[in-house]
Amino acid sequence: MATPLSVSIVHPAYSNLKKYSALLHFFAGLVFLTVAYYEYKSGNSITAFCELVIGLDVMTIAFIKRFSEESTRLNATFRLIEVIVFGGLSILALFDSSWLNASLLLLTTAMYYYVFHFELKIIQKESVSVHHLGVTISGFPKDKEIEWEQIKDLKALPHSISIQTQKQKNIHFEFQKAIAFEELEQIHEFCRQYLNSNK
Repeated sequence: MATPLSVSIVHPAYSNLKKYSALLHFFAGLVFLTVAYYEYKSGNSITAFCELVIGLDVMTIAFIKRFSEESTRLNATFRLIEVIVFGGLSILALFDSSWLNASLLLLTTAMYYYVFHFELKIIQKESVSVHHLGVTISGFPKDKEIEWEQIKDLKALPHSISIQTQKQKNIHFEFQKAIAFEELEQIHEFCRQYLNSNK
């Protein structure tokens, strides 16, 4: 009987999020600098200085080549800081009865929290698992389960896996590294056992 197997994959959605990380840092830095200017004009020089330092720090990371793409834990940390800062600013805006600013800041907080949630998923292992119930693909906002009855065809090669569902949807993933012959044979054994029984 085949043993369940989990293989690390390169998830396209995660890769896209990593690519946009520098843009997110740049946008966050821009907002921090804008708020710093607003705080300075309002006479809050200490808050303005803090905002300026954070803004410049975040903007610097945005311009370091490939740094934000490869440092997923740091990205998640920055996303959490951004959630806390923007959330705090939105609360202050609410206390000042500045409804427009509060709404925009709350929207920004929600956006960065959503991205923070994705960043946490990136830190976790990106994998496709083949088991007796079907195939599980790590993803966001939650993992995707595909039962064997929903799978029309599954092709596993040393460097990739392709799944065609009964609804003619094609799913393709590249492995982070080539899998061993034994692991490939495990996947093929599952296919022989469950896909052939579906036909």
